Amino acid sequence: MAVKILHNDDNFIIVNKPYDMYINSDDVNEKNTVACHIASQDSHLSSSSQPLHFVQRLDYATSGVLCIAKNKRAAAQAGRLLEKRFAKKYYLAVLRGHVKFHSCRIEYEIGDDPSTQDTNHKMLAVTDPASQSASRSRSARTTLLVLETGFYGGDPASVVLMKPTTGRRHQLRVHCSTIGHTILGDYTYSDGKDASTDRMFLHAMRLILPFQDETLDIQTAEPFYSDDSFNNKWKTETVFHGFRESDEFISTCAVIDLLSEDSDILVFQYNSKAS
Repeated sequence: MAVKILHNDDNFIIVNKPYDMYINSDDVNEKNTVACHIASQDSHLSSSSQPLHFVQRLDYATSGVLCIAKNKRAAAQAGRLLEKRFAKKYYLAVLRGHVKFHSCRIEYEIGDDPSTQDTNHKMLAVTDPASQSASRSRSARTTLLVLETGFYGGDPASVVLMKPTTGRRHQLRVHCSTIGHTILGDYTYSDGKDASTDRMFLHAMRLILPFQDETLDIQTAEPFYSDDSFNNKWKTETVFHGFRESDEFISTCAVIDLLSEDSDILVFQYNSKAS
């Protein structure tokens, strides 16, 4: 699949990454990477003739907005926005099951799953004060808003918007799985049970980087309903918030922005540091 360029200037190249594609690879024979599509196989290395700086990461199975810096100064600027949590990221996902609440904030810490360090390196959410199963856990925060419920292939499913405040490995996938709704097509966090779909339905749809001199606000088109293979299996039940058109999606982003600071919202949390 082609890598579509969404924005290109002297400092950044921002692309729409396809699903099932690596960002880069140290394997010289691996050509299924964003780096190979827009530059060279070794462009993520400082020794490259045209080095790029991947200031943001997306999983192999995740599609959507990916920001890449063209120089160290730009990489540092973007990195500070992400580190200080000034950047805003919005993800569209389809979850297994009908989510029973309108919105929530998930604040479970996330750490390594020691049992998978030699395999696919899964992550774990810390939900039990007595559990020590996750190692090196760090705080993680995701706001979730239900957009639509329906049926995929006859099975109940929900379309949601997620806004992560932190950026932990597999954060959205782990948080969704932990509240009982794995992402449709997530083979890893369904313990290998969800293998019937063409892809994992998680997409980074919008990224806002408020630089001092300008704000980059990059958005992709809605990725799922424009795909016939999804549409042929999807039946809408209830729509709560519009998101398929750009202006609708921007308005819905404003809703989740408010929810991310709402003290009355349903919160899933356990803070190990308080025990």
